[in-house]
Amino acid sequence: MPLPLPNLDDRTYADLVESARSQIPIECPEWTDHNPTDTGIILIELLAWLTEMALYRVNQVPEKNIETFLLLLNGQKWKLEGDLQAAIRKTVADLRKPYRAVTCEDFERLATEDWNQTHEAKFFGKIKRARCFPERNLGLDNAEKRLEKAPGHISLVVLPEVPEAPDKEAAPQPKLELLAALWRFFDERRLLTVRHDVVGPEYVKIKIGATLILQEGAGKEEVSKRAGEMITNFFHPLKGGPEGNGWPFGRSVYLSEVYELLDGVAGVDYVEKVNLELVDTSKATAISQEGTVKQIVLRDYQLVEAVAGEFTVMEAWEIDDRK
Repeated sequence: MPLPLPNLDDRTYADLVESARSQIPIECPEWTDHNPTDTGIILIELLAWLTEMALYRVNQVPEKNIETFLLLLNGQKWKLEGDLQAAIRKTVADLRKPYRAVTCEDFERLATEDWNQTHEAKFFGKIKRARCFPERNLGLDNAEKRLEKAPGHISLVVLPEVPEAPDKEAAPQPKLELLAALWRFFDERRLLTVRHDVVGPEYVKIKIGATLILQEGAGKEEVSKRAGEMITNFFHPLKGGPEGNGWPFGRSVYLSEVYELLDGVAGVDYVEKVNLELVDTSKATAISQEGTVKQIVLRDYQLVEAVAGEFTVMEAWEIDDRK
């Protein structure tokens, strides 16, 4: 539904005549005859009639003017093709689409939606996930510097779309050509005083192993394979996490959560033990209790690269024999 245009001047003939008559005592006190037969009053009424016709034209916008307005909004290369009303609707719809990258939500939406519809995305690749960090410079090599506040900087971490191959793409990274193309894409949309960085995610490699007790009739190889796939899929950056849309940035890994995950594997009666190992201790922090890692704390811009470790699969009678 189009918005109604405002009335630029709604004065009528009667309003104009009355307004002019009210000025006579102020501008010409000696003029005392205000009857319709007076020559001055006749002249006022004539001018009011002409003014009313001019005011009517003020509120009428010719199609040529509308076409000129559309040219100003769309740029010098724009040309009217087809119906004028269709061109108006398209122009208004385009104006409502956010173009500038101002907030973090703008950066993330432009990366995952607008970029994917560009011609460059067909050559360099599309973006599946994006996370914006205000006042951070994640392009620095120093890990401690990346955590410091950087006024005027905005860092965008992006994950590319990859084929369905979780065993080969457990830690997907965007190519340098894609990062450069995205930087140019946002360089035209950023605020003048903002410095932006477009980077790939930093992964924290975690090895997970466990001792699983089988249900009666379950196969050891099948259960071990399902457990490894469950671990890889749950921590996957594109389709993992509690909601299935990718492991959240900076979300810690809890030992209790892994117990619950493996306990749900088909063929597992119960989980006897879980081993949680942080491969590179310089990237994250492992919180231990009584020699067992209970939690691995990630930085807010990091993701998990889960590696299935050794899975010891046993039947219940083997536990009894071992004891």
